[in-house]
Amino acid sequence: MRLLVGLHHLELGGSQLNALDFALTMREHGHDVAVFGVHTGVPGPMAEMVRSAGLPLSLVRHPVERHRAVVPYRRAVSRGLTAAAKAHRADLVHVYEFPLALDAFDGPHLRLGLPVVVTIYGMAVPRWLPRYPELIVGTQELVDEAAAFRARPTLIEPPVNTDADDVTAVDGQAFRDTLGIRDDELLLGVVSRLEPDMKAEGILRAMAALSRLDDERLRLVVVGTGPSAGELRAEAAKVNEALGRPAVLLPGALEDPRPAYAAMDIALGMGGSALRAMSFGHPLVVLGIEGFSRECTPETLDHFLSAGFWGIGDGDLDAGPLAEQIRVLAADPTLRGRLGGWSRRLVLERFSLKAAADKLAEVYARALAQHQPPTRRIGEAARVAAHKAAADMMPESVRQRLRRAR
Repeated sequence: MRLLVGLHHLELGGSQLNALDFALTMREHGHDVAVFGVHTGVPGPMAEMVRSAGLPLSLVRHPVERHRAVVPYRRAVSRGLTAAAKAHRADLVHVYEFPLALDAFDGPHLRLGLPVVVTIYGMAVPRWLPRYPELIVGTQELVDEAAAFRARPTLIEPPVNTDADDVTAVDGQAFRDTLGIRDDELLLGVVSRLEPDMKAEGILRAMAALSRLDDERLRLVVVGTGPSAGELRAEAAKVNEALGRPAVLLPGALEDPRPAYAAMDIALGMGGSALRAMSFGHPLVVLGIEGFSRECTPETLDHFLSAGFWGIGDGDLDAGPLAEQIRVLAADPTLRGRLGGWSRRLVLERFSLKAAADKLAEVYARALAQHQPPTRRIGEAARVAAHKAAADMMPESVRQRLRRAR
């Protein structure tokens, strides 16, 4: 099979890293794999990671926020994706996240008749998404929600390369030394795309929690970049000034973030990054939006297996609950060791890349067996265009209320 994998942007992020892991695994299984990516001017670090892995890479420049415009399709990206599929002589196109799903449907699928697989590792499935292509989501809640208005998705939880993401395979001490983290200090770690919609709020609460605890043993490192980087750096400077020490560090993005994961004592985060931290054997506090934070333990696991490794709070952004969760873990090394060992075992048993890749191969087989006639492709494209245009004109306040209700 000749496979084209599409990335909706090339900054470091859980979805992009998952896509690359899957692409390399498919190549190991004998498939011919190429990658397509969208960038805003300067290709992000994922571009170099793809090239370093030896995968062909096609690029198109376009604003990342294109999916917020009223017009549902952005012709430059759609044409670029179609050209890349032709050049690679692709049998199948697999794109990640819903902005690129539109471009893949309007381009390689509508124009060339190629089957498309879509993975959404975000926390919502838009109702205007094309209804019949194979869809992969990361939580059981999304499977059940999306099945009400389209063909039932496949659940493939964000995978972890448990061989590479292992504390015995990476030197975390060098990372600590570079940042000046002493052996008697506890490093709280976040590895994340720094963006305002889901990530910045939890990171800001983590900074506030550190300020509230005022424990000289605690340091917080936030690894990543993105549109919220300036806001987070400004807040970190305020916290550090108030505490009189460099308690919060933002070293930027790392091409290989594994040393940061290995260096942590306590992990904070959500989604795929949370699972990677658990693979390194760390206790985890899961962050979410609207004030959500919760320790990942055997007692709370059912929530995360159903809803994904994040959550929605009650809107109270007070840092007190998160500070208490950090305090309990920081005060008890035995508890940290027990939860860290449990975390590693859980990832090995449930979230390994091998098991996820086997399931993905089944999805590809189903997609390749489907042949949609031009009349159905055109009709579905018209439905998607109308539905997406209506959704774009909906006020953001109404959209948020509907999301909370669902």
